[in-house]
Amino acid sequence: MKKILIVDDEKSFLLSLRDGLGKHSDQFEVLTAENGREAVDVLRSVSVDLLVTDLKLPEMNGFELLAWTSRHQPQLPVIVMSAFGTPEIEARLANMDTLQFLEKPLDIQMLENGIFNGLNTGGKSFIRGVTLATFLQLMKVEKKNCTLKISNSSGTGYLYVRRGELIDAEFGDLVGLDAALEVVSWNDAEIEMDGICRRQDDIINLSMEHLLIEAFKRKDEATQLDNSSSIGVNERIDGFLDSLSEAKKPVENTANVAHQQLGKVLTRLAQVREYSIFDEQGALVGKNTGQCSLAQIDPAGFNDLLTPLTKDLNSGQCHFVTFNGSNRNRYLLFSSQQCCILAMLKPGTQAQQIIREVERNI
Repeated sequence: MKKILIVDDEKSFLLSLRDGLGKHSDQFEVLTAENGREAVDVLRSVSVDLLVTDLKLPEMNGFELLAWTSRHQPQLPVIVMSAFGTPEIEARLANMDTLQFLEKPLDIQMLENGIFNGLNTGGKSFIRGVTLATFLQLMKVEKKNCTLKISNSSGTGYLYVRRGELIDAEFGDLVGLDAALEVVSWNDAEIEMDGICRRQDDIINLSMEHLLIEAFKRKDEATQLDNSSSIGVNERIDGFLDSLSEAKKPVENTANVAHQQLGKVLTRLAQVREYSIFDEQGALVGKNTGQCSLAQIDPAGFNDLLTPLTKDLNSGQCHFVTFNGSNRNRYLLFSSQQCCILAMLKPGTQAQQIIREVERNI
């Protein structure tokens, strides 16, 4: 028989739920726990099919319990009970399909529907497990302070949350917004929670909502790019070098017009801090007004770097290259109109977005 674990610190509330759900005793058994630690003990000793938990719990709170299930039972369906407080928050959470949310005071009919939905693996509006994005939105709703250790096949990153907002992040050599956008978009993330925010300064300066939107835009664009071609990264690198060196033919009089148009488009893009444009011979033919740290760079140096890599990988077509500098700035290198373009981007900017805007306006 299916087993449901309900966790809440009000004993009378648990008893009323057990009684109210008793009419379904032929379909599932109700287990209860009064805090997160008791719930973990139950989850370790009994095979549970659905977890229903409040967020405000003694000893081990609901967030810590969700973090535990993320690490140890990632496929366990979860229903969260909480008094979210405002219609705006409730509406936003209602659009999330990675968890089911029930607002207190609880409607028993809604709980019954949620339980059967959660137990039904074919339910269209329910996805098993706790995703990192969902967890972060819960942190936002409850205005929590914490440090999250996030692990998956890509490695381990750290997210620093103060009053529900992500203020800093670390992953490898990445810090701040770049690290946050990388980590937040991970699939199958394991979450460990420290109840103290180990950072003081707000390095990211972006609301949780906007950060999640940017992270999933990056993830979607990367997926679209992967799906647009079956060739690998090694193939794209080779093609990128080909595109930079193609057209070994006489330059027409329209070249200057193309260079000017490229400059106008790049100047209009607020996400581009600086840019330089080089012709196929590597000569500088355009740059942003004012100071431009990119104008002195020789694009041939990239060929010297990528050519041996291409030979070693042995295939491909490359559309663009992005990299981070020691100054934490992000750079984009791509080709358009028989030119090589090097751009310094604002944090969080997607390379594909810049390339699309250029191609759309040329």
